[in-house]
Amino acid sequence: MVELPICDRAGNTLIEFRFVTEEELGRLVKRVVVPASLVVVIHAEAVLMMFDSRRRQWELPGGMRETGESPREAAVRELGEETGVHGVDLSFAAVAEFDLTKPGRREFLAVYRVRLQVVPRLTVNDEALDFRWWPPSEPVSEEMSPLDAEIARRVVRSSAG
Repeated sequence: MVELPICDRAGNTLIEFRFVTEEELGRLVKRVVVPASLVVVIHAEAVLMMFDSRRRQWELPGGMRETGESPREAAVRELGEETGVHGVDLSFAAVAEFDLTKPGRREFLAVYRVRLQVVPRLTVNDEALDFRWWPPSEPVSEEMSPLDAEIARRVVRSSAG
């Protein structure tokens, strides 16, 4: 685990990562915008990373909330759309706070997790060009989002045992 804040090659910064309850997330959503959700999919102590077609890097599945959608609903929908994984029971893990560029803004993201017993059938699509199972004990490659890798490491460590 590295000390925060950390930056990626585009200048985006993971400022803080907090393990809170989903009830606390609900209170946060009433005060600030939480526009997106990420999902840490764990199998055999490895994390599912997808190669994002737009950002051209390995990152966690997830994305923006649609109008009227809760952070959990966004996580479920995005996981299905980006990976083809449906019908899994996500658990809320944490809130990640970012300082983002292009456009410059402060953003909070909801982070969910699911531990799978069986490797799912994954679906390559317009958003996810490929998938890999990344053991968080391995170094972060140049092609991987260091922000998403750090989130994955913290979630895996918190759910071990």
